[in-house]
Amino acid sequence: MQDGPMFFNLRLAYLAAISIFVLSAINPVAVADNHIDNTVTGSITASAPEEFPRGSSSFRQAMALLADGNYAEAYRLARGFSSSAERRTIQWAAIYFGGGEVDAASVIRFSADAPEYATARLYRTRVEQALVKANAGKDAIISNLGGSMPLTIDGQIALARSYLEDGQRERSLRIARQIWTTNFLSTEQEELMRADFAPLLKREDHWKRAVYLLMNDRARGAERIMNYLSPAQKSLALARIAVARKQANAADLLDRVDPAYRNHPLFYFSRAQYSRRAGNFVFAVDMLNRANSAEAATSAWWYERRYVARKLLAAGDARNAYRVVAAYTQGPEGRLVDASFHAGWISLSFLGDAQTAAAHFEKMRSMSTLSSTITQSNYWLGRALTKLGDAEGARRAFERAAQYHTTYYGQLAQYRLGNTDVDFRALPPSDGSEARFNSRELVTGVRLLAANGQIKMAETLLGRLLYQVDEPGEMLLTARLAQSINAHQLAILMANIADRKGVALDLFNYPRDGIPSNARLASVDPAAVYAVARQESRFDADAISSAGARGLMQLMPATAKETANRLGIGYSFGRLTSDPAYNALLGSTYLKAQLARYDGSLILAAGAYNAGAGNVNKWIATFGNPSEGSVDPVVWIELIPFVETRKYVQRVLANYMFYRERLGNSEMTIAQVLRRIPLQ
Repeated sequence: MQDGPMFFNLRLAYLAAISIFVLSAINPVAVADNHIDNTVTGSITASAPEEFPRGSSSFRQAMALLADGNYAEAYRLARGFSSSAERRTIQWAAIYFGGGEVDAASVIRFSADAPEYATARLYRTRVEQALVKANAGKDAIISNLGGSMPLTIDGQIALARSYLEDGQRERSLRIARQIWTTNFLSTEQEELMRADFAPLLKREDHWKRAVYLLMNDRARGAERIMNYLSPAQKSLALARIAVARKQANAADLLDRVDPAYRNHPLFYFSRAQYSRRAGNFVFAVDMLNRANSAEAATSAWWYERRYVARKLLAAGDARNAYRVVAAYTQGPEGRLVDASFHAGWISLSFLGDAQTAAAHFEKMRSMSTLSSTITQSNYWLGRALTKLGDAEGARRAFERAAQYHTTYYGQLAQYRLGNTDVDFRALPPSDGSEARFNSRELVTGVRLLAANGQIKMAETLLGRLLYQVDEPGEMLLTARLAQSINAHQLAILMANIADRKGVALDLFNYPRDGIPSNARLASVDPAAVYAVARQESRFDADAISSAGARGLMQLMPATAKETANRLGIGYSFGRLTSDPAYNALLGSTYLKAQLARYDGSLILAAGAYNAGAGNVNKWIATFGNPSEGSVDPVVWIELIPFVETRKYVQRVLANYMFYRERLGNSEMTIAQVLRRIPLQ
């Protein structure tokens, strides 16, 4: 997510600098020609290994039904299978991918029979979908869903309507109020709610919905319920809509808000956002800090505070930047962790107040549960304590961060401790684990699905297996199974899960065969290509992002087309996801353009690969060049305005360190990598 509301289209803007080096990329380097660690973790295959069983003829018939979308029929056919693994695999797939096509009673029975195949949440969701799809009566809805709040909005609406039909008005209205005031609704859902409940709900309920929608920039939804609001409420709603839409009359409408609503958090938020856009950042801080209710603790409030703080930092006003982030003291721990980091980072890096910074980092550390924030809090705490002269306290903080050696801040902490080695730990033995592993029905199911060409179904079922194996040998075998069907992203996930349990699967975390051995890359440091590909897609060759980026190196079609044309190899939209070697050539060529443009700065090249060169050039103009000695590159990365790009750059750097070692070029320290890497 970005810090602010601006939207950027990833990698859509192509770099003109590509023409500088395009001739050298026409003679690319084969992956197999590079010095590569020959430890095999898996291999890219077009389909499942030949030894995987395809199952009985009845199983294959049921698979054909699934492929055609006949989920209920496939489920019924599977009832007669003699093989438990075949039956459960088909019935699981019908339930999981059928979206409510399998009847509720069957889902309930299957969930009791095969709890290991899916989460209770998934089963519950499918029951709700099946009941709604079947237009079940009130008695069936109440008996099946009345024990707890349904998970789906459709299920909640069905239960509220059933209670109303059954004469249980208060129960019905309690559910209806929660639906109405805390959810976005589809057109159909909103029409159902308005038809049955709008006259029964109070004006305050409609106002809460309006505030919820307006704080999330859903102006049209708020406009549809204007008739239920009071004139005073309308005045604030219209002002908020004007600010959100950047209307010319926004300031006038803010001035005309009814006095009764000038202390409402929505008013302060709208004033702050309008002022920030007008460049009046200090007034925006004042407005944000006036609201201290629970309504001011939502994600929108924190994102606006963070955005204002970063605008202030860019303008050189660190004191007010600190003031706006330090005042965020309510909300869930995840946002409080982020707020504590920003307060500490600004205190240390821009205000020179190590004492205050250390207190914020200690608070952040106490709330952190993720490796990324555990390492971030301890690394920065170590820097603050170093500045305070507490060498022993700093060492302990760096040691805590360094335990997570695969993370960016963990590697920085290791360097602070004098450890410049990147170690691949030995894999655990799998001897003695094969029999237990092969006896697992989920393993059989994955192999059956893969053998019948349903790789995505196989990957989904394999995703369940990752969380059920707890013995080192079985974790290793699970990672191998993932790579045998080219699901490198799941092998990486298995390695991460194993690492949290103290089991080392480093070679699977950084596979060398995530890029096909027949791929020809541009003449660029292959470790950089692997580092980017791992972060972009986890080596999922047919991955497609919500923004439209495609394939192994997540290329936007326009970028891929121009790159292919410049290379003179012809452009194929389909090959971006069907041919990982083709994608790797185009992606590595594009990456080389970034590295050439920024003189070997992986920080800047990765930033441009993710957010575009135009944005990177703006950041250089504002914050300086991180490849120059006068700029602290660690601080500079944290100054990147876009959250996604910030994390992206950090993870690419961490990946790069491991791939330098994996591909046989380990002589660089992370301090050197933060400045420049070799262009070839």
